[in-house]
Amino acid sequence: MKNIISANQFKKEDLEKIITRAKVMEKECKSGKIKKLLKDKIVACIFFEPSTRTRLSFETAAFKLGAQVISAENAMENSSAYKGETIEDTTKILCSYADVVVIRHPKAGTLEAAAKVAIKPLINAGDGANEHPTQGLLDLYTIKKEHKRLTNLNIGFGGDLLNSRTLKSLVPLLRQYSGNKFYFLSPKELELPREFIRELKNNGVLFEESRSLEEKLPELDVLYMTRVQKERFPDEDSYNKVKDLFIFRKKHLKNMKKDAIIMHPLPKINEIEIEVDSDPRAAYFRQAQNGLYVRMALLCYALEL
Repeated sequence: MKNIISANQFKKEDLEKIITRAKVMEKECKSGKIKKLLKDKIVACIFFEPSTRTRLSFETAAFKLGAQVISAENAMENSSAYKGETIEDTTKILCSYADVVVIRHPKAGTLEAAAKVAIKPLINAGDGANEHPTQGLLDLYTIKKEHKRLTNLNIGFGGDLLNSRTLKSLVPLLRQYSGNKFYFLSPKELELPREFIRELKNNGVLFEESRSLEEKLPELDVLYMTRVQKERFPDEDSYNKVKDLFIFRKKHLKNMKKDAIIMHPLPKINEIEIEVDSDPRAAYFRQAQNGLYVRMALLCYALEL
């Protein structure tokens, strides 16, 4: 049994195997000849927080591989969590029904608690502002597809870094490849937590912090924009003060490398102008599509198939 709880659990050889398997899954999807490796399996997708891409791509991945799906789209309201059931008890029940359990929860650390009682593979589909490891893996796959390498890259993260679980999942993966430098681009109010920065310094990771989006654009191979996460703010006023501070505009494209890519975990609200979507460097919809192939690979990885 292989739980997928944190990006930090993966060694480089694991990453290479997952990338290779995802490439096989992509080829099978495009050819229409998909091996039904999950026939007679049941995948539970239980989401205590809203999701489009993660939930539906996991469910689609399961169906394509021949599995059946049981799901709760709004589990905070339409599961026994509404009555006060603990995540441990919910997990025990799900493990008695399904062969793999995929959970998203708004509270950081919830999946670690669930993993302690799980007797079936458990996949973290996002736990608050903590981590989103399957997003990190599909981001890694996207960068490899777009740039044909995972080394010697300048990767910029822009926007709400304070609450970005996607950043916290992708950076540990990219750290395993040599020559990469990170640029953290955000207003002061949305900067990375200082404990995350201290950990990077202690491990000798090459990075810079900047309050300017435009200043570093010419150096970047990858710009990873993030949404200002309204649901993480204590009130509307706090959100409104920062929601428009970092916006990537069409005019910024002229300052980027011709082979750079712009990524975003989606949904995007106003942090990328819609006119940017038509530029070939805008990779975020290709990135979302890659999520299907990677999650097909991860379901097989979790079941050791």
